[in-house]
Amino acid sequence: MTSSVSRGGILLWALAALFGGVSLHAQKAEVILERDGSTIVLEPYAPNIVRVTLSKVKDKATAAPGYGFVGSPSAAGWKHEQDSRGDIYTSTRLVVVVAASQPPKPTANDLQLAKFFDFFTEPRAHITISTPEGKTLLDMLDWSMSAPNDSEGNTEILNDRRPSDEPFYRVGATFTSPADEHYYGLGQNQEGFLDHRGHPVNC
Repeated sequence: MTSSVSRGGILLWALAALFGGVSLHAQKAEVILERDGSTIVLEPYAPNIVRVTLSKVKDKATAAPGYGFVGSPSAAGWKHEQDSRGDIYTSTRLVVVVAASQPPKPTANDLQLAKFFDFFTEPRAHITISTPEGKTLLDMLDWSMSAPNDSEGNTEILNDRRPSDEPFYRVGATFTSPADEHYYGLGQNQEGFLDHRGHPVNC
């Protein structure tokens, strides 16, 4: 089962797994990767904290974090390697794997739909974060970023765009949802469910 989350901006998350930290050696504070026309940035802040940013607009992916970040990036104890799996970024507490690019394998139906929908140009990235012992903490299966368009029926948002605004995008991601994971809170969503697992939540 997967859970899908959409946001009208650059996809960004900071993972802070609750483990202690040990420093090994320092290197450049971020790893910048290119995948299928998009940019992925891995920026560590501690052995147990990494900020992951994705965008089809490179200068947005590589920009400094916005309001709320008061810490300074630190790659102490982090190591970047590449193997057949892709790019591997490890510390004493986390293992981040950005899978190698895989060419799409469209079916005949996909090719037919591609005449009307431009989904072959969507960015692709599979990112997993786990502990060195192999426990999966996060598994992002895929993501998307597109300008408002008629095929998605979301061009009405452009009516809210002011001349001073930057371009609008629809951004989404799909994550693996472990069987024991549940979703509570989620702001002012009063649909009558305490646990939102299995229910759509419109943002």
